[in-house]
Amino acid sequence: MKSSILIVLAVGFAGFGALEVAALNPSEAMRHKPASETVSAEPAAGTHGLVPANVAHANNAACLTPALVAAFEPRQKALEDRETKLDMRQAELEDLEATIQTRLADMQTTRDELQAMTVRLDAVAGEDITHLVEMYSTMKVKNAAAIFDRMDPAFAAGFLREIDSARAGLIMAEMSEEQSYRISLLIANRHAEWRNNG
Repeated sequence: MKSSILIVLAVGFAGFGALEVAALNPSEAMRHKPASETVSAEPAAGTHGLVPANVAHANNAACLTPALVAAFEPRQKALEDRETKLDMRQAELEDLEATIQTRLADMQTTRDELQAMTVRLDAVAGEDITHLVEMYSTMKVKNAAAIFDRMDPAFAAGFLREIDSARAGLIMAEMSEEQSYRISLLIANRHAEWRNNG
C-alpha cells in the first residue's frame, strides 16, 4: 500500500516538473507537440491578411478566360489600327508642314529678289529721266518745243515738271496752243486732290 502511494506521488511530481519546464521554455514544449496542433488558423506574421500571390494569380487566370480574351481581340485590333492610322496621318501632316514652310521660304526669297530688282529698275529709270531732262534743258527752245509737241501730253507734262520752271515756260511758249493747254491742265491737276483737302 505504501509503495502504491509512493508511485502515485512520483508520477505526480514528474508531471508537475514537466509543466514547469514547458512554462519556462515554450519553444521546447512546441517541439514535442504534434504537427496538427502547431498549425495556426491565424494568418502568418507579415501577411496582414492578404491573399497569397499564387492564389491571386490563380484568381486572375480564372478571370481571363479564352472566351473573354477572344471577345476583346477585335476591339484591341481596332485600337491598334486606329493608332497606326493616326501615326501615319501625323507623319503626313508633318511632311506637308515642312513642304509649306519650304514654299513660303522660296516665295519670300522671290519677293525679296523682285523688290531688289524693282529698286534697281526704278533707279535706272530715274537716271534715264534725269538724263533726258538735262538733255532737253540744254537743247534750243524751238527744237525742244517741236519734240514736246509730238509727245503724249501726260508724258510731256512729266518731263516739263522736272525742267527748270523758266526753261519749261520758254519751251511751252514755242509749242502749239492746244498741246501747251493740255500739258498745263495735267500739271495743274497733278495734286489737285491734296489741295482741295487742305
